[in-house]
Amino acid sequence: MGDKLWKAATIIFLAWAVVATSLYINSSLLQAKQTEGETITVNIGFKYKDGRVEWHNSTQVAKGSTLLDATKSVAEVNYTIYPGMGAFVNSINGVKNDKPYYWMWWTWNPSTGWTLGPVAADKYVLSDKETVMWYYEDTSKYPPAKP
Repeated sequence: MGDKLWKAATIIFLAWAVVATSLYINSSLLQAKQTEGETITVNIGFKYKDGRVEWHNSTQVAKGSTLLDATKSVAEVNYTIYPGMGAFVNSINGVKNDKPYYWMWWTWNPSTGWTLGPVAADKYVLSDKETVMWYYEDTSKYPPAKP
């Protein structure tokens, strides 16, 4: 009797696993289909050491894009991925980090002004109509100067 009970439990468990997996896959595909083709608009700026500012306003990116994705769509970006931490930007448009100058990113909040990016660029998902700026700045003092 124990052997039959074991077989029945195994069959029930396998059936449950198949159904649960199917529901998860269908849910994921539906969610992907719902956002497929949707875009958002963002403003991306670059402030160079010489004070020159370059804007890419109304940049269209796919909904769910990270700051790194959007930056790569408008500029030449060299970066290194550090597992567990994210992408470290080494250069933008040929301008390389040169101690103490590094590329830092900031986001604009109409209420509080510029805020230093809280995470690596590949971890930050952009919102529609968001404004962000990459600032090549002297990081020898912390916090660094706002754009």
